[in-house]
Amino acid sequence: MHYVINKLKSQIEKQKATLLDDEGSLSIESLLSSDKFQSIINNCRSFRSRFYTPFVTLILFIRQVLSPDKSCKNTVATFLASVSTEDNNNIPSSNTRPYCKARQKLPIETLESLVKLSGDSLSKSSNARWKIYNREVKLIDGTSLTMADSEENQSRYPQHDAQKAGAGFPIMRLVAIMSLTTGGIIDYAVGAYKGKGTGEHALLRQIKDSIHKDDIVMGDRYFPCFFVMGDLQSIGADGIFKAHSQRKYDFRKGRKLGSKNHLVIWKKPHKPDWMTQETYDSYPDQMTVREFKIKGEVYVTTFQDHKKYNKVALANHYKQRWHIEINFNSLKTIMSMDHLRSKTPDMVHKEIAVHFLAYNLIRTLIAEACRNTERLPIQVSFKGVIQLFNSFVSLLSFSADCNKAHAILLHAIIKNKVGNRPGRTLRAMEC
Repeated sequence: MHYVINKLKSQIEKQKATLLDDEGSLSIESLLSSDKFQSIINNCRSFRSRFYTPFVTLILFIRQVLSPDKSCKNTVATFLASVSTEDNNNIPSSNTRPYCKARQKLPIETLESLVKLSGDSLSKSSNARWKIYNREVKLIDGTSLTMADSEENQSRYPQHDAQKAGAGFPIMRLVAIMSLTTGGIIDYAVGAYKGKGTGEHALLRQIKDSIHKDDIVMGDRYFPCFFVMGDLQSIGADGIFKAHSQRKYDFRKGRKLGSKNHLVIWKKPHKPDWMTQETYDSYPDQMTVREFKIKGEVYVTTFQDHKKYNKVALANHYKQRWHIEINFNSLKTIMSMDHLRSKTPDMVHKEIAVHFLAYNLIRTLIAEACRNTERLPIQVSFKGVIQLFNSFVSLLSFSADCNKAHAILLHAIIKNKVGNRPGRTLRAMEC
């Protein structure tokens, strides 16, 4: 058993030196062997199982969520096959119980830290050519997930009101910040689908520290309120949003910048019940924002220089927002995350974190493959890369010539281009 673990780690260390170029491009191997990653893993308390160490359990958990057969039985069988090459009889049982117990012992704080580490590493390693105005673009949006119908899940995440008692699944709301340049998940928050403090704005406030100076934020028309725009301006970030349908927009007022294009003053609304007086007082009494209309749609933005950032260009950039909808679809449909199998909230949270970590590792592969080519990461088929990864994973872990297998994999990834769909319209783009 130790032979297999040591061989896997040695392959990672072996590839690390060859896969990092002068510009510091990122690979899965360099991420898994990074000091930060190993430090987080080492903080896990030791497991009694001599086979399912924290490192091995995490790797198997990642492979499980990426596999077409996501059962624990298949995961253990795959692990058993990988250790069958050892010369001794010291191999694990085919019983899934030890693996399931080891998964339960993985600290959720560790998994969440690894998601943020992988997303942050992806963001920092992104190519300047992939960016807009040479700045990192972060997409924000929310979605919902269902989970196994158990008393614990129902208590924490009650089913939708429209469903009859006993005839629905527990449901949660999730808000994520994703990178447009790499597609990676930077941060996320979850909460109940209904109730006080469970809306998308409330969840976004929990993770707003992951938005930094010079970031460009894009979201649907639900997000551009006074406090969100104020938060962006206070840290030196910018935002582009479609305008909320309930707000009135009169282009006869304000400072005119052109046709259907002006700067206006937004006044601070009354203090919301959830906000402390100290936080409320930290916002200015008013702020200047830019509003413009193009092709019947009104947009609001913090980009006030209309000469440097013309409205046609901003509206075209905003069209890229729909990639977060596609990314959610990749997670929920391709990775089958739309319905989580775990029967306790604690394991549901771990299942989400490992899905996101696995997703970021696939995005890392895509970014690595695209780095020295003309291909953009958002032009690569996510499903195609998962299929390639599942086909190559054994070679990458145990092949004597894993570098050659890795090079072939990267070349194949570049060939998995998303089809050209000019003028494609999605319902999500209307938001």
